[in-house]
Order: sequence, then structure tokens, then C-alpha cells
Amino acid sequence: MKKVRIIVRLDIKGGNVIKGIQFECLRVMGKPGTMAAQYYLQGADELVYLDTVANLYQRQKLIDIVRHASESIHIPFTIGGGVRSVDDVRELLKAGADKVAINTEVTKNPRFIKEAAEMFGSQCIVASIEAKRKAGGKYEAYVDNGRQPTGLDAVEWALEAERLGAGEILLTSVDMDGTERGLDFDLIKAVSEALSISLVVSGGVGGIEDFEECITKYNVDGVAAASIFHYNKYNLADVKDRLVDRGLAVRRTSSKVNVSTDAQQEYDIENYNKFTLNQLEDEEMRVENVYYGIKEEKDVDDFDIGVINYGINNLKSVLTAFERLGKRVHCVDTPEDILASKCLVMPGVGAFKEGMAGLAAKRLIEPIKEKVASGTPMLGICLGMQMFFSESGEFGLHKGLGLIPGKVVSFMAGGEAYGRKCKIPHIGWNELTVPSFGKASHWEETVLKDIEERSNVYFVHSFYAVPDNPENVIATVEYGGQEVCVVAQHGNVTAMQFHPEKSGEVGLKMLKGFCDRNGM
Repeated sequence: MKKVRIIVRLDIKGGNVIKGIQFECLRVMGKPGTMAAQYYLQGADELVYLDTVANLYQRQKLIDIVRHASESIHIPFTIGGGVRSVDDVRELLKAGADKVAINTEVTKNPRFIKEAAEMFGSQCIVASIEAKRKAGGKYEAYVDNGRQPTGLDAVEWALEAERLGAGEILLTSVDMDGTERGLDFDLIKAVSEALSISLVVSGGVGGIEDFEECITKYNVDGVAAASIFHYNKYNLADVKDRLVDRGLAVRRTSSKVNVSTDAQQEYDIENYNKFTLNQLEDEEMRVENVYYGIKEEKDVDDFDIGVINYGINNLKSVLTAFERLGKRVHCVDTPEDILASKCLVMPGVGAFKEGMAGLAAKRLIEPIKEKVASGTPMLGICLGMQMFFSESGEFGLHKGLGLIPGKVVSFMAGGEAYGRKCKIPHIGWNELTVPSFGKASHWEETVLKDIEERSNVYFVHSFYAVPDNPENVIATVEYGGQEVCVVAQHGNVTAMQFHPEKSGEVGLKMLKGFCDRNGM
């Protein structure tokens, strides 16, 4: 069952996490590295990083922040702010992002959404909409952190972004942001009823009842909050426990850190300096309780696992996940490095056509096939999995590597998922199940040997693989009334549609299972 995501929003300015009310009265909450690691350990489903300055200098600082976070946490990121070109999207994905949020630029050049989606896949592109209420019950889209009106109707603009190829909408109420007075449910209702893609809402969460009402009454896929978590009014794991206890489809997690919470606490809203200084003084104390996963430098000439770089894929998170497991891993992008690897991993974020073009441009296709034919273990992740198959129908018909006989197809539009319209792309946490067809091998004999059935893993995709031989299917998920292959195994080749490197401790166990099974 797909789960509604409980997301933490981290607004960044000058190397700090900041928070305000209606995007004004900003105060420093702490350092992004420390706070991200804390939220990971508390059980967050996802983080959203938004650059509030949105200039070239600040975006580079944001990239550095995300790279650092990728070294210690293993959940998905959405990153936005100052994104103006396809190259900007590529750099953010390379830094560790799973999705990129775009706002100002696409209000001026809507075709940018289409260009980015065709390059990287709709599942990577998020249209960020900051909405303000107008007279007559209408909402206008704003940019520049809620300061600049665009003249665009927020609901109509969300629909246009979907039509152009965005895979998700991040909808923020400027009026309610930071107030803790509750979400703007009129806005959420209007947009959620119109959309057929994933919707994440933000702005005004003040308590668990706001999460519950939003999830229960509206077709949302994620609820993002900041103030109630930044001010330690609630612990993420406690929020999720209470939602699950009330019968809501939320991924239950346990907190690995002790957080002293007080939902009734009040803070001096007028005294910015006092609060900021207190937060920065507390920073060193909080760092001691956070696992950063910093690794020693390794000799790049001495490695076992080669992670393939073909130009559009997310490498950082995969590399650091294997490093956390103590494996000797290195990024490879030449035929010589491919042939020198004892084990190969093909990560992926993006569209099938561009992925295959990236492999061809670096002359990696034949070396990969040679290594697989020789018995070298190989793992594919998300797009990497899809490229293992014979062909894909994404943006036309394209030939794949043919390592696993089969094809890549789109989800059927209009299906139903748990009483709600099936949204494409499939974004979020979903439960792994043993397949109801084919051989249905016991997981003890596979890379999933340490995984319990119905464990939650993180997906972000519009297409999925269908092996010719059902016995190649190791695990499935149910989405939109369809049982979909998400783990396949064919000889020495293993493929996962989800992102194990972004699926928390469960995902790390899978990567360990792959290494153990292949003697790495």
C-alpha cells in the first residue's frame, strides 16, 4: 500500500535553515546538516530543501549542503531555488536530489517544464507553487518567496504544469506559512480535485489534527511541515504513530534520537535575535547526537564495486550508501574502469532515451555486456533497472541493454489505488510483496534475504519493467490496481525499481544482501 509522506521542509539562507511567518520575520533555526540528520533519525519520509535567496552563489552553497547530507542520511530529497536551466537540474540531481522543484523560471518560460521532463523524466520535476488568497475565493501564484505576484490563477497554473510534464506539485499557502493555524483546506481542495499527479501541501501545520484532516479528506500524497518540528513541538515518529493508530496509510518509523517535545510551548515571536542566538548555541550540543557517516578517503585505484556514471544519474547517494556498509566503491565512467570492476552498479534518475544515449556516448554499452557475460554481478536501480531490459516505450520506442529479456511500459492511466485515482508518476513509499505469479522464490535465496514482506521502500517512476519470464520477478508492489515487478533477478543481474539508497535502513539491508550474495 502506498503511504502518504510526512515531509520536513528546510528553507535555506546563507548556509542556515531559517523559518518565518508568511515568508517574513525570518529567524535562524540551525545548520542544515545537523537538522537533516536529526529528521532522518526521527523517521522523516522525505526532506524538501528550498533556497530562499535563489542566486547563483547561494545555489552552489545549497548543492554543497545537499552533498554533505547525502553522506549521512538515506531518504529522498527535493531541492529547489534559482533553477533556471536543464544544466541546473542536472547539477542538483548529481548532488543527491531525487526531484528538483522549479518556480520562478517556469512562470516566465513554461516550456522549461517540458524540456526538463523529457530529459530527466516527469518523476524528477516538481512545480513549486506559492499561492495567496484573493477576493472571491480565488488564489494567485506568487514567486520570490511570496513577494511577487504572477497574475496566474494557482489552480489553473497547477493544471498547466501537469500538462507540460511536471510529475509533482509542491503547493504552499503563503497566507498560512509559519502561522501554525492549520492548512488552507480550501486551496488544497481546489487543487487536489483538479490534479492527476502527486500533490504535496505545505503552510500552516500546527498539530497532528491538521495532518489527519488533510490525509483523510483530500487526495494528497504528502504533507510538509517545518515550524512544529523545528521548534520541537512534535517528534516525527510520534506524529506518524498516532496517524497509523487512527488507521491512516503512513509509513510507521521509530525515532533513533531522544527529542524533548512540548506541543504547548510558546516562543517569543517578536524577539528574532534572542531565538537565533539560542539555536546557534545549541547547535554543538545537538551535533553530538547525530550520525554523520563521514568516511575515510580511499585509494580510488583499489575498489571492488564500480558505480557507473553515464551523465544523468544520481551517484552520490549510492556511493555513500555502499561506503556506509564498509564496501570499497568507486565511480566509473570509462570502458577500462568498467572492465576493472569486480561488481557493477547502475544507478539512475531520468528518462530511458537519455540514459542509453549517455552510456553510448561514453562507449560503455559493450564493456557492460562483456562483464555481465563473464559472470560479473550487476545491480540496476530505478532507471538503471529499466535500461537492463530489451526495450522501453518512454517517449518513443528505444532499445535497452537486453541483460534481462522483457520490456518497460507505462502505468495504465485512470486506474484506482485504494479508492483514489491512480496518479502517474508513482511517487512515494510503498510495500514490497512476494509476487502472486511465476516462481515466487523464497526471499531467503535472493538479495532480499534480510527483508520482511510489506517493508516500505521509496519509489519515483512513471514506467516499470515486465520480464518475459515471470520467474525472474522476485518482488512486486500493488499500485493502481496493477501488480508491478519491482525486483528482478536473471542470473548474475539484479534490478530494483525503487531507490534502496533512499529507503532508510531497509534499503541498506538490501544493498548488503546484494554484496553478501555476490561475495563483495
